[in-house]
Amino acid sequence: MVAVSIPRSGAQAGYPKSFGSYAEVPAGSASLPAPASATQSPDWTHYVAAGTLIAGGVLMVTGHKRAGMAVAAAGTALALVEEQESIKSWWKNLPGYLDDAQEFLDKIEGYLEEAALQGQRLQGILRR
Repeated sequence: MVAVSIPRSGAQAGYPKSFGSYAEVPAGSASLPAPASATQSPDWTHYVAAGTLIAGGVLMVTGHKRAGMAVAAAGTALALVEEQESIKSWWKNLPGYLDDAQEFLDKIEGYLEEAALQGQRLQGILRR
């Protein structure tokens, strides 16, 4: 095993006692975040929406499915309030999404019909 020496810190290393104190480190440096400005308030809707979604998930996992769905729906609605532009663009593209989904379901239906027809043919061959 190799021994690695740990360097001293603070006054023991020869630095002044105030080195590393909050007052001497410039705000916004890599070690300390910049203080929030007085005009910038925290966006509580994100926190409430996230908490509501988590609470809804916990309720569903613990067996309270109706309450969990209601709380999760409320959290989703609250989260979507802040994303109005995304909702508008999604709403404009909804007919295209529905057309794509319908085409996909039509293809699946065709594949299932073909599989059923092939299954009937195979059963006819095996019965002979």
